[in-house]
Amino acid sequence: MKTNRIKRIALRAFAKINLTLEVLGERPDGYHELRTVMHSIGLFDTVTVTVEPFSGPDRYIRVRANEPLPFRNTARRAAEAYFAAADRLCPESVCGLAVSIDLEKGIPSEAGLGGASADGAAVLFALEKLIGALGTEKLYEIAPSIGADVPFCLHGGCALCEGIGERLTDCPAAELPLLIVKGERGVSTGALFRALPPAAEKAGAPSADMLEALRSGDAEAVSGLLMNDLGSAAEQVAPEIAEYRTRLLEAGAVGALMSGSGSSVYGIFSSLEEAEAALRAFPDLPFRAVCETKDRPFEEV
Repeated sequence: MKTNRIKRIALRAFAKINLTLEVLGERPDGYHELRTVMHSIGLFDTVTVTVEPFSGPDRYIRVRANEPLPFRNTARRAAEAYFAAADRLCPESVCGLAVSIDLEKGIPSEAGLGGASADGAAVLFALEKLIGALGTEKLYEIAPSIGADVPFCLHGGCALCEGIGERLTDCPAAELPLLIVKGERGVSTGALFRALPPAAEKAGAPSADMLEALRSGDAEAVSGLLMNDLGSAAEQVAPEIAEYRTRLLEAGAVGALMSGSGSSVYGIFSSLEEAEAALRAFPDLPFRAVCETKDRPFEEV
């Protein structure tokens, strides 16, 4: 894409929750084999990607955010992966281009809500829309190298995710009103997985049951099938996670669960009005938000 024009796109990149999360065992490569049903939700980061002409000797990628991020953040790694793939497949499309990425973070970190993965997925999507060097299939090929949740955050809506998150089975999105809460303490995903005991054999098929409930559109059944194999280990690090789950149920949630590796906890409510009313029961927490599930990964701003 040889151009003298600046091209820009801004996206709301949606967070995710895990309705189920099964840890099936450790793989030879050190990752854990997972089976999880994920759903996009209305919490979001705003990701603005700008592509412009650049004549320097090296590839220029700049990332700015409204809160501190490590230099090797997921958004930067996504841009690097995109350009590396384009350099191999279609070098003329990215010759003489630079990319600037601006992140307005609204998804809390170390919360199990996939904020960094949403940013990475949004960068891939935006670069493909602006440059068009790879195609959708190639985006999904490179997404797992950026982060385990990036393939789902590229897909959005609702899906069963298997392997380390790269194998996706589409599922109809549900309409679920949510209240999400998080305390001061976060949980490191890497540390949590390293501390896990060997996976125990499970009775039944929780993720398959969840898919059936989602396909039937039965929100009450969905709430009754919530499960997360990481919950007990996370509560050893942050005992308040169990407290928040109990408080959400006492505030009227029909189901409550820690999302991902924590430390956020969400409650499913019968209506947005009930979720808004329950918000008043958590004045002591630094993060609390009412939202709904989403049927897509992004919205253009």
